[in-house]
Amino acid sequence: MTKTRKIHRSKKTFLKNIRKTTARALPVVESGLNTVGTTVEKVAVNSAPIVNKGLAKVYGTMATGFDMGIKGVKKGVTIITKRRKSHKRSRKSRKSRK
Repeated sequence: MTKTRKIHRSKKTFLKNIRKTTARALPVVESGLNTVGTTVEKVAVNSAPIVNKGLAKVYGTMATGFDMGIKGVKKGVTIITKRRKSHKRSRKSRKSRK
């Protein structure tokens, strides 16, 4: 019988120790979380303009690239239409010579 009593007592002391340590640790953890939250908030407020500038630059480069692509397509289309027109003229002039 003594063995079971020892186990029972050790469980009680173990649970008491856990209660004491959690009671001490919880306020420290809470204050730590509060400081982390405030620092994250400050960092977010301070970095917002920098993020906006970066996003504006990324959007600007994407827009210029898209514009360049459109200009390139337009240039290609004009070159193709010029070739077709010149080809039609040369055919007509050949037919009239014969």
